Amino acid sequence: MAAPTYATEFEHKLAAWPAPIELTHLEGDVFVTLLQQQGYIEARWTGHITSCDVVTASKVYLALLQRHQCPDKLLNDKADATGDWTEANDWLEFEWLPQAVRAGMRAMAHVYSTNMFSRLSTRDLYLRVIPRLQMANFNNRADAVEWLLSCEATERTQGLSSAS
Repeated sequence: MAAPTYATEFEHKLAAWPAPIELTHLEGDVFVTLLQQQGYIEARWTGHITSCDVVTASKVYLALLQRHQCPDKLLNDKADATGDWTEANDWLEFEWLPQAVRAGMRAMAHVYSTNMFSRLSTRDLYLRVIPRLQMANFNNRADAVEWLLSCEATERTQGLSSAS
């Protein structure tokens, strides 16, 4: 059975991929930008984020994996974000993660925020996803990118078809 795809109000942005995708709050402030980088996708978070923001961005990222040939690695950079998004972690663990892994996601490098609440949310998520997904947390972007690019390539990133 194929993984369900999420209907989203961001269809026009998904269709324009690999153009950057900016997700905004109702007030117009960007809370995350999804960017295609060489060998990974980057989620660059800014401002105060909530669990709802995390779920929305995760659905859009999952739709990218399901609809486009995307790298299987995610740089989740929350260095410039604040907020407690722990409430999203149940959904991420039980709904999103199995679908993301089925869609090809293999590794995630997470850059910590200096905000304690965001750091605690990240630590909670880390404990939930290991060992189903390679994940590591970092205090700076350079170390996160280096680790992420060192993760072993999977058949998906090598362009081979995989048997399910």
